[in-house]
Order: sequence, then C-alpha cells, then structure tokens
Amino acid sequence: MSDAAVRDAAVRDAAARFARRILVRQALTVAAAFLLMAILAPRLLVLEGDVAPAVLQVGAALGVLSLAASAATSLVVLRRHRELVRTLAAGGKDVEPLDLSRLAELPTALTVRFVVASSLASSLVLVPGVRPAMLDDGRAVSLLTLAITILGGAAIPHFVLTRQTTLEVIELSPLEPLTALLEALEIARVPGRRIARRLLLAVVAPVALMGAGAVLVTHAHLRTFVEQSRRATAILVARTALEPAPSGGGPANRAAGVSLAAGRAAAATAAAEYGFAVRLDPRNAESPEPSFTREPDGQLVVTAPLDEGQAVLRFAADLDLETITGSVAVGLLGVILAGALGALFGRALADDLVGATRRVRLVGTESVMRGSTVIARPARFHVVAELGRAMEDLTARFRVFAAAQERALDARAAAQRMRGLLFASVSHDLKSPLNAILGFAELVGQGQLTHAQRESLELISRRGRELLGLIETILDAARVEAGQLNLSGRPMNVGRLLTEAVRKAGELSGDASAPVVVEVADGLPNIPGDPAYATRALAVIVAHGIRTAAADPSARVTMVRATLPARPGDRVCVDVEYGSRDVTRDELELLFARQATGRGRGLTLGLSLARSVIELHGGAVEVEGRRDGGAVCHAWFPLVAPQKRPQLTSFPTLG
Repeated sequence: MSDAAVRDAAVRDAAARFARRILVRQALTVAAAFLLMAILAPRLLVLEGDVAPAVLQVGAALGVLSLAASAATSLVVLRRHRELVRTLAAGGKDVEPLDLSRLAELPTALTVRFVVASSLASSLVLVPGVRPAMLDDGRAVSLLTLAITILGGAAIPHFVLTRQTTLEVIELSPLEPLTALLEALEIARVPGRRIARRLLLAVVAPVALMGAGAVLVTHAHLRTFVEQSRRATAILVARTALEPAPSGGGPANRAAGVSLAAGRAAAATAAAEYGFAVRLDPRNAESPEPSFTREPDGQLVVTAPLDEGQAVLRFAADLDLETITGSVAVGLLGVILAGALGALFGRALADDLVGATRRVRLVGTESVMRGSTVIARPARFHVVAELGRAMEDLTARFRVFAAAQERALDARAAAQRMRGLLFASVSHDLKSPLNAILGFAELVGQGQLTHAQRESLELISRRGRELLGLIETILDAARVEAGQLNLSGRPMNVGRLLTEAVRKAGELSGDASAPVVVEVADGLPNIPGDPAYATRALAVIVAHGIRTAAADPSARVTMVRATLPARPGDRVCVDVEYGSRDVTRDELELLFARQATGRGRGLTLGLSLARSVIELHGGAVEVEGRRDGGAVCHAWFPLVAPQKRPQLTSFPTLG
C-alpha cells in the first residue's frame, strides 16, 4: 500500500473514531439515565410490588428505543461534519471559520437531539398497550415527568463529554481560521451572551430538576396516603352501610329487608358521589378479611366480606387539582427566583470577562507599555480578579522588556549611523589606492612582458578587481541597511542586461572563459531599473553558478534564460539554472536568506545584497529545486517601476 493510501486510511479512521467516541459516550449516558430511572422510580413513586416489574420491563424497552433514536439523529448531524473532521485530522489548512463555528455548535445540537429523542421515546409510556399494566394515569404522568427530569439532568454530562471530544478536534485547526472565528464572535458580542446564558442555565437547571423531583416525591407520597385513606373509607362503607338485613320471614322482617335494600341503594348512590362504585355480589368471599387488587387501568378494587355475600368497591386515588396546582406553583416560583439570580450573576460574570478581555487586548499596546492608567471597574469574581492581577504583572514585565528593546533599537540605530559614517569616510580611501593599483597594472600590461610577468600581472588585476567588487558590495550593503541606496528608473534592454551580467560574472568568478548559455525570448519589453546595480545583482548570481560548476566535474553548463510568463504577465523572469547538482534548493535559499553555509560563507553578503537590489527594483527572488537535485533561481523584474520604495524582506548581512 502506498504512503498516500495509508495516510487516507488514517484520516478516515480518525473521522470514524471521532463519530464512534461521540456515539459511545451518548450510549453510556442513555444507559446511565435509564438505569438511574429503574432504581429511583419504584422508590420515589412508591410503586407496589406487582406494578414495579411491569414498569421496569417497559422502561428497559423504551431505553433501547431511546438509544436507537438518539444514535440515529446523532449520525445525521455527524455526517455533515465528516469532511471537516477529515481535513483537520489530515492537518489541512483549507478550513473556513464558518465550518469551525458549526462544528463548535455540535455539542449543543447533539444534546438537544438526545433530550428530545429520549423524551419522545419515554412519552410512549402514556400510550395504551405500551403503558405498564396496573399503572393509573396519574402515576403514568409522574413516571414520564421523572423520566424527563432524569434525562434533563443527564443532558449536562452528555454536553460536557461531547464538548470535550469536539474541542480535541477543533484544536487541530490552523491558527488563522480559528483566530478569525474568535474575532468575529467577539465583534458580534457572542461570548458575553453565551456566558450569561450558560451561567443562567447552570443555576436554573439544578433548581428545576430538584423542584420537579421534589414535586414528584411529594405527589407520590400524597397519592399513597390518599389511597390508604380511601381504602379505609371503602372498608367502613362496606361494613356500616352495606350490612345485610336480619334473618326471618315475618312481615316485619320483610318490611325491614325492603327498607334495608333501599338504604343500601341510597348508600351506594352517596358513595358514588365520592368516587366509590359499589357492587353487591351474593357470592360469599373467599377470605374473611378485606382484599385489595388493582385493575389494568390503575383503579383500586376493595372486596369486603358481608354477612351475606360480599361488597365490591371500585375507586381511584387521584389528587385534586388544587394540590397539584399549588405544588407546581411553588416549584415554578423557585425556578423563577433561581432564574433571576442566575441572570444577575451571569450578567456580572460576563461584564467582568468582557473587561478582562479588553485588558488582555491592551497588553502590549503603546499606551499600556508606556504606563498609562487604564480605568476599569474592579472585578466582582475572584477568578477574574486573579486574572487581572496576572495581566498587571505581565504588563509590568512587558514594560521592562519594551524599555530594553527600545534601548537596543537606539543602540542599533547609533551603530548603523556610525558604520555609515565610517564607510562614507573610508570608501574613498579604500578605493583610491586600489584604483591606482589597477590603473598602473593596466599601463604595465601595455608594454613588453614575458609570459610569467603577464600571468603575474593578470593575477594582480583579477584579485584587485575582486577586492574592488568586495569593497563595493560592503558599501552597498551598508547603504541598503541604512536605507540610502537609491536606484534610477531608466529603461533597460533585457538582452544587453544579461550579456553584461554574464561578462561581469566571469570577472567576479575569476574564470572569464567559463561556458554560460544565454537565452532571451523574442519581443521582451524594456524593464525600468538601474543598469549598474541590476547588472551587478544578476552577475553575482551567475558567478555563483559558475563557481559551483567549476568545482563539480559532472556539472552541466550554467543556463541564463529571460522570459515573459503568461502568469503573471506584468513581470519579466530571469532564470539562472545551476549546472552543478551539488547546489541544493535549501542551500541556495539559505544564502539568499542571509545565512552563511559551509561552502558559501564568502558569498552570503553578495547573494543577499543581490536579492535586496532586485527587491528594491520591485521584484523578487525565488528558488526552485530541479528533479535531478539541482536548483534554479528565478529573478523577477516588474515592467512598471514601483511608486514607492519597496519593503525588503530582510537586510544583507556579513553572514
């Protein structure tokens, strides 16, 4: 398998691992929520022993359904971010801030879908056929409320775990889009609003969950108390109002029996007004003690033995509306008070953090670095106050650093002025004796000399010209560093420019007969610039190519080519293709970047100065590697002279 295939497989595995981690943590949260519900429901809702198993069985089925629904909705959302996660896992730079913003909203979206899907699945407990047997409507509603309460509490760890996993992926993002996203959010004042909302939720959610739990527990115990009370009432009704007539067959007994039957009917009617459905069964009871059962619809049935037959009373133990309304009102009042306090604290914390952010942005600015007082309201939260004190300490250290840096800059400027004055004062003294030597050598060369004398004289002339070129290079480097090198903007013919540069390169390299191939494309326009400095800059580059080719027996001919590329069409490109494969792209970039190498220590100043001269013309120098290991230098010259002095990438140094 190729390296690209292995890398693609690793990227796909990273994206799949991200989705898998999200789903596994969600599954654990759902399982923990329904396990907690199975433990708490029988105790908090005071369920009888025959009702609890049915509730647990239905709860387990709804838990599996909730898990499947949550996973399905989460997969739909995760699929939208799959490409972004792959890009971040691969270390890609092409990331949009908007995509990062959507990925940052992923924990909220997944948590909302988790709560909604689980709550909808839990609401099936109210559907007939799904609702556990012998569970009345009131307890079914209480069970659903308890489920939603626990799921709401489980949303907090679900959000935290999902956010942790998402942040691990966002941290892989490049700095530029992440910074752009943070700046856009700050401009829109999103962080302050989010802080206030989250602190409000952090205060309100626990109060609401505790309030709902307290209401459920209270109602469950009240419902149990009401059931016990109505059971006792049903037994009293059966034993006092529904007793059979005395035995006997006389007219008086028959009249008493008729009267007692009418009394039973009246008692049954009165009991019905209080929610007791009375039915007399002539069959004798199996047990002498009253028995209690619960119907599939949740209603209670009391069977009380009578002297003749048995009485069956059916009733419900629902709470009245006033009791429910009062409890809910107390819970809502607590939530409202918690919301007010949460909003107050959230606004205060947001204001403190906004002030702290503003102070962080001011750290390093000129006003703060000079010791200007920043008027700010004291932080009301201890953590933010500690952050403010840390920023003050950091600002104090920055002031010390800034003062030292300012002194260093002043010292550097003074050194530059002194060096400029030195070169200005000694340049004439350096060049005049050397010009005299070169002139005298030229005059001597016009006379009759032996072969050995002429070789010695040529050596003196060549080394003298090299020394003169080095002196001019040093002086020009000093002028560039001081910003005093001014170039003319005369039109230059590209062909004559390259011809003169190659001739001068032969002198600089000490091998005027070195082979150099020059190619100039037809129809090249003139370029503006200073012929002397442009020629010298190109000559230094070509001379470097000649020197390296002379040291490499397998080197090819140095190529100098001038073209007008289609893109960009406003610049002429002069390519210097090195014949030696020993000169690598990295080494040549170091020389142009003002860093000496082991083989080019004496060339660093000349090449770095050549780059500065080309940049002062408005151009640029680029280095490209060849497939065979060599290097090509691209020197770009603009067709239009720059309107203002170009900014140099760096200054030439002695290496």
